Amino acid sequence: MKDNRSVYRILEILELISKHDEGLTLGQIYRMLDIPKATVYDFLQTLYRADAIYYKDPRLKNYVIGSKMFAIGSVYTKNSNLIEASQYELKDFAERHGRTVFITKRINDKIVYVFKHQPTTSKIVTPQEIGSSSRDFELSPIGQCYAVFDKVVLNPKIPQYAEKKKARHIFSSIEENSHICTLAAPVWNFENRVVGVIVASDLAQDGTKRDILGKEFVQIAERISRKLGYQGDFNE
Repeated sequence: MKDNRSVYRILEILELISKHDEGLTLGQIYRMLDIPKATVYDFLQTLYRADAIYYKDPRLKNYVIGSKMFAIGSVYTKNSNLIEASQYELKDFAERHGRTVFITKRINDKIVYVFKHQPTTSKIVTPQEIGSSSRDFELSPIGQCYAVFDKVVLNPKIPQYAEKKKARHIFSSIEENSHICTLAAPVWNFENRVVGVIVASDLAQDGTKRDILGKEFVQIAERISRKLGYQGDFNE
């Protein structure tokens, strides 16, 4: 069966727009993708009418991802094997320790939050919601977790790279002087690749419970990975 070129082009446009939070104009899109201007214009108008994209600034006519795509993404979060395999244990961890928990996925060059549970005992208000994204693969514990364990964005220059890989979890640095402490651990799937990073956040403390919490979180990540069909050695 012959592939439909128009479908691929529409997907290219949506993927390109999704990578630019500030939005892209018609001129930027057709030049960046090397697609005829008239063709891009027709696609954009169709996507606009379907609420798949909208103008971030009507004056500039810069397109960003719209509500229709968010709705489709929300369906994904309901049906995601990663979320299904993770949420029970993460919610239990959150309620027992008073920590807000998240599940994140790397989508190209973005880290996207796909699940959040905030217990009533949480002492912090986290700004991240489902759909929030980041491109920080160097400084944040979550981004560092991908940079240490995800082969696609591997970065051996991450500080204490070997130690973090051996520990299989990453905590916020105590020296950061941040009021929020973040704990992150990778999850693998049946393809032996990192399919996401689970996260727990709370008020920064003196660090006395870090080892205990880290080991428990790693064990949760291991059990989730096994549920997703991972058969590899976690210590490789």
